[in-house]
Amino acid sequence: MKIYWMRVVAAAFLVELVLVALTIPLLAVVTMQALVPFVGPLCAIAGFPFGWWAVRKAQSGFVLHGMLVGIVATLIYLGLIFGQAGSLRPAIAVYGPFWFFLANAAKILGCVAGAFACGRRRKRDASSPITEHASQAIRP
Repeated sequence: MKIYWMRVVAAAFLVELVLVALTIPLLAVVTMQALVPFVGPLCAIAGFPFGWWAVRKAQSGFVLHGMLVGIVATLIYLGLIFGQAGSLRPAIAVYGPFWFFLANAAKILGCVAGAFACGRRRKRDASSPITEHASQAIRP
């Protein structure tokens, strides 16, 4: 099984980029305390399309690729926190330990769900009799 590391890293970077791009404008409108309960679902929703994208060329290991995207994205986020604050304490203080863990777990699960959905759809489409008939009808 081949792991598409460039897609994994690119997708992880894009997950974090989208989360930052969504969070900054929201913080201009609402307080962080009001936003905290929505961060987990936002992370899962943002991870889904990038988990899907990461496995588009993969032939197998869809869930593994999705897991890697989520883990690398989480490591990028933790690196940003360490780079700014020097420890996780400020971020955990803002979110609370439960929400902090939940948001990062939701990000990983969102990426896994997207990759799983892509793999499942590809397998379903490959075994569909309609696809076989359509491809035979197109051939001369």
